[in-house]
Amino acid sequence: MKLWKKGLFFTMERENDTVSAVITDGEVIVATGEEEELRNQYHLEITEEIDLKGEIVFPGFVDSHLHLLWYGQSLARLNLNQAKSKQESLRKIREKINQLSPEEWLFVEGYNENEWQDDSTPITKTELDTLTTQHPLLVRRIDYHNVVINTALIDKIGLKDGQIYDGGGEIQLDLDGNLTGILKDEATNLAINAFPAATSEEQEKYLELAIEDLWSKGVTGGHSEDLHYFNGFEGTLQTYHDVIEGKEMLFRVHLLIHHEELHAYNRSNEIFLDGNPYIELGAMKIFYDGTVGSQTALMSQPYAGTNHYGLQVQKDEVFLNLIKAARKAKLPVAIHILGDRAFEKVIETLNEYPPLPGQLDRMIHTPWLNEELLKKAKSLPLVFDLQPQFMSSDLPWALDVLGENHPPLVFAWKSIKESGFPVAGGSDAPVEIPNPFYGIHAAVTRTVREGKTAERYFPEEELSVYEAISLYTTGSAIAGYKEDSRGKIKPGYISDFTILKQNPFKVKPEYLSKVEVSKTVINGKIVYQKK
Repeated sequence: MKLWKKGLFFTMERENDTVSAVITDGEVIVATGEEEELRNQYHLEITEEIDLKGEIVFPGFVDSHLHLLWYGQSLARLNLNQAKSKQESLRKIREKINQLSPEEWLFVEGYNENEWQDDSTPITKTELDTLTTQHPLLVRRIDYHNVVINTALIDKIGLKDGQIYDGGGEIQLDLDGNLTGILKDEATNLAINAFPAATSEEQEKYLELAIEDLWSKGVTGGHSEDLHYFNGFEGTLQTYHDVIEGKEMLFRVHLLIHHEELHAYNRSNEIFLDGNPYIELGAMKIFYDGTVGSQTALMSQPYAGTNHYGLQVQKDEVFLNLIKAARKAKLPVAIHILGDRAFEKVIETLNEYPPLPGQLDRMIHTPWLNEELLKKAKSLPLVFDLQPQFMSSDLPWALDVLGENHPPLVFAWKSIKESGFPVAGGSDAPVEIPNPFYGIHAAVTRTVREGKTAERYFPEEELSVYEAISLYTTGSAIAGYKEDSRGKIKPGYISDFTILKQNPFKVKPEYLSKVEVSKTVINGKIVYQKK
């Protein structure tokens, strides 16, 4: 047994509940309390002591919504998510092109025109063509719902002027019907799928990069949706087993099942929540609409200055059949929802076709709501999967995009909690950096993290520090059906810890994003220690 001593352990059983020492035996917490009493009780069984020297300990933080393989892939590729201007972005692409072999293709991640200080207009095909006419080039927007491609790639994949996409996406054309190079939502796959698929070795490398990075951020597990975009259901699931179990890179994953992989799931021997301590399958994932940044979130009012309401990825009949298929497979559903109209249409269908008793349908994102929608949803067994960083990243530009008629409840975390729904917190990495304290900072302060403005957006929806940390501990445990074994420091619960240098309850709110991770512990083993 191990004695973890001289720490300040926040148990997360209730606010301000702490102990100074914990006994673990492998994967399980055996006892909690004060050092002297635990030493007296277990002195014959203690084989190792770890002096935490006053550091702050929480249950292992779990990101309730991210894309692990995409995140690892974004770490391996040129990524523009930290670029502060369009010129810097184009310069970085040019520098990468200069390193390519003749006719090599280039896939660039993470451009975000809303963060640029020189020019907030999206990258265009014309601009990419000035960089290269030889190399097929794709630049994916940070929200993963929009790509821009150059003429060389357009020619490779055979797109034509005037071409229309039918199927939950858009090939954007100018007023004359000519290709702009911009593809949205499902239409992005016309270009993305033309790139060579990742090999098994590359997939393993992506997952290793992601896990190592998440360890350094104090993250011990994640709820991820990858089982469609890489090597299919079976091949991608095998990558998880090969890395987490085969290479003993400890990490706890709860994997959503993309709706297009439901047939593969049904044919497999896999089952929902099979009890594997590291790799479990969860709900069936469905995309219902897009994003505000791409103007594809389905809204009840048109976008500012337009008669455009967004995009419904799944037509009514198709969505209904997907819900029926999930219920036949005895699965709950996890639905990507950005717009208020999308939320309304989704809960109407879920009300007709609820999940099995004990299951929770997962509402992912849901930043734009109103009180009436929450009242309509109140009788449904739902868990809300929230991304607090989106508020910091999306406001105030999203208010300008939607206009003065935007829904009244904006990133309404407090309202959702007070309506009685369980809530979990994630990052949607690689859309955002998966640092839980970036999300905690946003949830508590309701401000933009990097201080471009001092404005607090809709402060009535702020969470307390305890509530914000709960998103990544008890909240994620509920979303993963593990509230009786994860998310708390309590006897019988798993021995996963996030150990910090600073006490977030003592830090000024504006500095919450600066809290540092000292150690990350999974299964009672230190997998990361800050040098």
